[in-house]
Amino acid sequence: MRETSLRGIAVVDVGYTNTKIALFSTAGEMLAERKAMSRHVPGPPYPSIDPEPMVALCRTALPELDQIRPIDLIMPCAHGAAMACLDEEGQLALPVMDYTAVPPPEIVADYEKIMPSFEEALCPLLPIALTHGLQLYWQQRMWPEDFARVRTLLPWIQYVGFRLSGVPVTEISSMSCQTHLMDTRRQQPSAMVRELGWDKMFPPMAKAWEEIGTLKPEFAGGTFRGRGAVLGGVHDSTANFMRYVCAGLDRFTLVSTGTWSISFDPSASVDVLDPARDTNTNTDVLGRTVCCSRFFGGKEFEAVSGGAAAEAATLPCVAELVRRGSLAVPSFTMTSGPVPDSLGKGYVKGPAASTEEEKSSLAALYCALMVSEQLDAIASRDEIIVDGPFSQNKVLLAILAQLRPGQAVKASALRDGTTAGAAALAQIEGGKLPAIGLKLAEVQPSAIDGLSAYQAEWTALAYDAGR
Repeated sequence: MRETSLRGIAVVDVGYTNTKIALFSTAGEMLAERKAMSRHVPGPPYPSIDPEPMVALCRTALPELDQIRPIDLIMPCAHGAAMACLDEEGQLALPVMDYTAVPPPEIVADYEKIMPSFEEALCPLLPIALTHGLQLYWQQRMWPEDFARVRTLLPWIQYVGFRLSGVPVTEISSMSCQTHLMDTRRQQPSAMVRELGWDKMFPPMAKAWEEIGTLKPEFAGGTFRGRGAVLGGVHDSTANFMRYVCAGLDRFTLVSTGTWSISFDPSASVDVLDPARDTNTNTDVLGRTVCCSRFFGGKEFEAVSGGAAAEAATLPCVAELVRRGSLAVPSFTMTSGPVPDSLGKGYVKGPAASTEEEKSSLAALYCALMVSEQLDAIASRDEIIVDGPFSQNKVLLAILAQLRPGQAVKASALRDGTTAGAAALAQIEGGKLPAIGLKLAEVQPSAIDGLSAYQAEWTALAYDAGR
């Protein structure tokens, strides 16, 4: 049991685009929120993430939010595709690599010779610098003198907690989110990590909800009223997934959307995973393996829509696009998602979308087809829950429900499930999950004539290896 009754929970959620600090009550109500833009530096030596805007926001927002309700617990939460390399003094020995950095081809080729097998890591080598192991290998090879000064390796998530508390830890959901750093089944450092000696630089493992230290004075101000205990931290998408587990769901597929569309299915078998389709696993905060698939959903929507507002889409317009044979064929970013070997090959077949309504409608249609593909990639059979930005796109949801006639499709109305999930996980005691409620809306399928034939043509084009 915690020493005192819990009052306020602050979630420090460091995303690729924004850093958010959200104050929650123990009942899960968001009481206040503060934001700042994340800062990305083009280089040299490579595109990187500047942590200082996050740190500056914490200095001002945490004391301010503590005056609204005393903050007893602080849960770090962040995207999982970055590592912090610390020297003996706890300073960054190298900039935190931005996952959009493009490694030299020779580095990738050499890494492929030593990287863990899919069977060991349960994740493929991802494009650009999305894989932690590749990031570290690139840094070690190209900047050996700087890397030689590294004494501690931290996932970006736990670096947030380190800056707040001064205590370095690792955590299972952060270490196992498609990193190549872990032997996923054995939950130990991968053979590659051990051979390169990186395992000696990882600090001890903490539970996501474990109190690792207390908020440093620079973040507490002069009148901080709460205990300010900093917790181990959690991978953002896993925090969102765990919100549904805390609500008592066990057989479902979550489609968590934002910059990425990531599907989680706790019932899927690892036997269905295919590295060519960007399937992989995450490990939840209790150490359980969860099958996943993904694609660059938010970025793909932007690329197809040309920046048109999602609200401009209409089902009559989608029906007209289907009738006239306008097809957006994947993929429009440098990731393939569930369609193998499609990265950067996206194109539109048939009459192009010209108006804002047509562009947005084509993007909704395209992304619904891609979500259906990522569901197929993990053999999804149970009810589908969509949250994040796609859950607010009624046209996309209706199309998806028509594409998946054997599965109920539901949408979460909650604007930000990541921070709500992280706040719920902060209340775990003794490994027992808190019980929370959910508000889900049933999605009625569209009734677009010819959609099945359209999907068949789209699939044939998408998987045409000769294009």
